Amino acid sequence: MARKFFYLLTCEYCFSHYIALLFVLFTKYQLLFSDWRGYIIGGFSLVWVANFYMSYYAGIRVRLKGDRAEAELKEEALDK
Repeated sequence: MARKFFYLLTCEYCFSHYIALLFVLFTKYQLLFSDWRGYIIGGFSLVWVANFYMSYYAGIRVRLKGDRAEAELKEEALDK
């Protein structure tokens, strides 16, 4: 159990499931169905959207880091 608890804090994928579960329980969010199936579909859809945004954000960060490194190389070449 201790290992699972620390995965909660370190793994974005695992963390998104726990946050989605808390959000679904707190807001009683349902998707497509008005019974228990709506909670399951709503929970997994929230996880999917959260992971999509995290992946998109990570891609943007990688591209910005590459652009920054390229700009630094060009700046060093101009200084020489």
